[in-house]
Amino acid sequence: MEHEVQFVGGQSAAQVFYDVLCAAVSEFPEAFNDLTIPTSLAAFRKQYIDFLPQFETARLTSCDRQAIAVHLARAYLEQLAIGDNPPLSHPLDPTRAPLKRHTKAANASPGWTPTLHFMEQDWPNLRALAAHLERLSLTSKAVTEALCWLESNHLQDKTLHLTGRKVVVLGAGAEMAPTEQLLQAGANVLWLDLAPPTHLINAPLLQGDLSWTDEGADLLRQPAEIAATIIEFAQGQPTDLCLYAYAPGQARELRLTGAMNAIIEALPASIIASITLLLSPTTATPLPVEDVLAMRTRQQRRPSWEAFLGQLGFLGRGSGCIAKGEIAASRSLVGIQGASYQAAQYLGKLMTAEAWTTHGQFLQNASTGLRVSANTAPITQTRSVTHPIFDAAFGGAKALGVETLTPLQSQTLNGLLAIHDWIHPSLPVPAALRVHGGIHTLPYPMNTALRVAAAIGFVRRPSLLVRLLRP
Repeated sequence: MEHEVQFVGGQSAAQVFYDVLCAAVSEFPEAFNDLTIPTSLAAFRKQYIDFLPQFETARLTSCDRQAIAVHLARAYLEQLAIGDNPPLSHPLDPTRAPLKRHTKAANASPGWTPTLHFMEQDWPNLRALAAHLERLSLTSKAVTEALCWLESNHLQDKTLHLTGRKVVVLGAGAEMAPTEQLLQAGANVLWLDLAPPTHLINAPLLQGDLSWTDEGADLLRQPAEIAATIIEFAQGQPTDLCLYAYAPGQARELRLTGAMNAIIEALPASIIASITLLLSPTTATPLPVEDVLAMRTRQQRRPSWEAFLGQLGFLGRGSGCIAKGEIAASRSLVGIQGASYQAAQYLGKLMTAEAWTTHGQFLQNASTGLRVSANTAPITQTRSVTHPIFDAAFGGAKALGVETLTPLQSQTLNGLLAIHDWIHPSLPVPAALRVHGGIHTLPYPMNTALRVAAAIGFVRRPSLLVRLLRP
């Protein structure tokens, strides 16, 4: 059997997460001198949902904020390796041959006209949609600004064009990936996934050039070959790199994210136009003052039934964030998602994005940062969250002011915001653009609020409870 990306020494995802955080605390003692560290792995497993927001707030308030992010990102890759090879913190094998590629040329006029069906109605333009989402505290203010700028500067007759732009999509078939929208806009797309895009290969019309690998691309077993394939595809030209691969179970979230990060590290900086990834709203996310204020306003105006549950403690203790002065991190972690998922989000995405933004390719000591689009995606009803508790929570979340989106809606907003980050004159800031759906203005810890949402959902749909209890 071929070797694939695994944890060094056969550790668990929780062990890796715990060790990397503890190493950062040891390396930067002044930043974390007020933090109470779980004393064992067993304690960490029970406490990480509450511990991580405290850790992130301490990092955000430290003068070593960026250095800590770089340390965490590097230490994470040091815990992953393929077989007996060096850890992924070392460059991938540069001698590997690229995977065989096929290309289907565009044969139709390019242009992506986004479908703006949200909140059970069609919106006339991005400006109106963005204003409505912000008014309901479902998005950050920066999202409104980004969508309005995009509409004013780059939508021609409500249509977006990316003709001539090279885009690589890792995990191109993922439900959150706007791959087909990028093709519609006329981009030259390299599809990298386990399965080839048969539906697009056989489609009569194609608005952008489509390339794919002969027998699929396995990120866990072929990261070096995939890096060589990207270099060959780029042909020395600036290329947008999208990291969307995801798979649950067997700590694959954490391993796949590490493989994608190692691939980025193996590429020449000259071909990296941008790096795009998606952050989950259910990680410890930096929050601006406006969201903390919205959280407080939300609590003051909550309905009586919600206030009653809050007083009884059913919605959890404390606020929906950990704040120090005007700096805060969300308490939006969800235990059912697991330590591997959370480590991938925090270490592999948020910390790595900040490291790339501030220090460029940190393993190559680049002197300038990279353009990184690391936006928060909404809770989306994808196959990866098919579980009776999640299904019930989706049904009950609206009662708590939290909105969930369909895959198409997420692809639309994620795609538009990523394109904004690629072409806006200013470099994007990780986690500034957040389509959080109300999670980041919820005045309660998400893990406990989820139970109430699920209870409401089970009452509304008793069949879900039968699924949960079924052997």
